[in-house]
Amino acid sequence: MNIAIVGAAYTGLAATKYLKNLGHTVSVTTTKESRKEELEAIADKVFVMLGSDRDQMKELLANQDILVLTVAGGMVEKDGKTIMDPDLYRDAYVGTAESVVDAIGSDSSLRQIIFTSSLNAYGDGGGADQITEETPSNPLNPFQAVYVETEQLLLDLAGDQRNVCIFRTGTIHGPGREWKNQLAMLSGQKVPFDGSSDAMIIHRDDVVRAIELAINDNFSGYFNLFNEVKISKAEFFASVCDKEGLEHVEWLNLSPGPKNVSNQKIKNAGLILLDPDASQDHKELL
Repeated sequence: MNIAIVGAAYTGLAATKYLKNLGHTVSVTTTKESRKEELEAIADKVFVMLGSDRDQMKELLANQDILVLTVAGGMVEKDGKTIMDPDLYRDAYVGTAESVVDAIGSDSSLRQIIFTSSLNAYGDGGGADQITEETPSNPLNPFQAVYVETEQLLLDLAGDQRNVCIFRTGTIHGPGREWKNQLAMLSGQKVPFDGSSDAMIIHRDDVVRAIELAINDNFSGYFNLFNEVKISKAEFFASVCDKEGLEHVEWLNLSPGPKNVSNQKIKNAGLILLDPDASQDHKELL
């Protein structure tokens, strides 16, 4: 099949390699000209573009069967620190989805769209006792709302000839993003997130396997995608800090996060997790 992957910073890069090795024809995007040569070694075609570039998106999607959106963005350097720019963040997600909407005509060959969204789209889940794919979104800040808006733009493209699959993923880890290294940078610091919310984490290669399963079985609708670690963020991060001899993170709990989230649907659909307990983040699993 012809597969287009928008975003190749981390998960998209692994997906490109994996799907290409399976024999698919893969086109991939990057926002950085400096990465073009690297990506040309593993993909059939490379587009240097912003996801919100509508002309480039039309060219990318011509004759494609599958579109995979693994976008990320909005981070900028300011005063020596990496911070989130709300406008760039929105453009990376909503702008990309709007570009896809504009690019798809009635004669489009695209039969499936897969978007790796975030479990943060649930907000606090409206206080539900358990959060499943049927639980309404309740975003509590603009960053959470961006996921919901992006999802809806894409879901509106579904029809008799096209499925749209939304993976609401946990925080993605894996080689190069090992927890001990991430927490070494956060050790002793205050973070604005809700430490009492579920850990909600997933190995990069489990996300790639979920994408493969979605393509093979033509998934549509929502799927919560995270592993079997059922403790809170604070408890999980504390366990890593204790193991590595790091000072604990201080959680400010400025925006409530989801609790008691279920991942049963994706398991019922056939996904067998490669790293169910988050112990293999240093390993390539594919």
